[in-house]
Amino acid sequence: MSAQAGPQHYAAAIYELALEPWTRQLSRVQQATRQDPSLRAALADPERPTSQKLALLAQAVPEGLLPEIRKFLGTLLESGQLDQLDAILVEFERLVRRRPERKPVQVASAVPLTTAEQEALRTRLVRRYGPDLEFQFVVDPALIGGVRVRVGDRVIDGSVAGKLAALRDRLVKE
Repeated sequence: MSAQAGPQHYAAAIYELALEPWTRQLSRVQQATRQDPSLRAALADPERPTSQKLALLAQAVPEGLLPEIRKFLGTLLESGQLDQLDAILVEFERLVRRRPERKPVQVASAVPLTTAEQEALRTRLVRRYGPDLEFQFVVDPALIGGVRVRVGDRVIDGSVAGKLAALRDRLVKE
């Protein structure tokens, strides 16, 4: 039997790959500014243009800076908040760690649910299981009617097919 990765595993891998350059490059900028007092002084110099400061940061990171990270650092430099990089990285790491902790919720129904039905289900499930839920709504005609909800490892089967299967099991046992 081969174990295949599910969509959530692939999605988590993409998520990690997308965030990895940000973590790596911002950590290297942080390290460079901590280790080099002359770099810190140059970056704090209000007379020095932001473009020169960005060039200094790009030199401090061996592989250079990705354009979006360069823009972000430029924003910090222009607002005089580069000194907030440590706190930003702590918060960023907290958010990165929190993301995979979200519980996947799959709601399967025999027919597509309306937006109002989806929202009602979301509200009830968030109230019961907490706010860190990630919803996926799917249509499964084999359910005949009703819904089957999977929250993490728990299954709540309110489908017609599920009720028929439970009835069949009871009849077979008697």
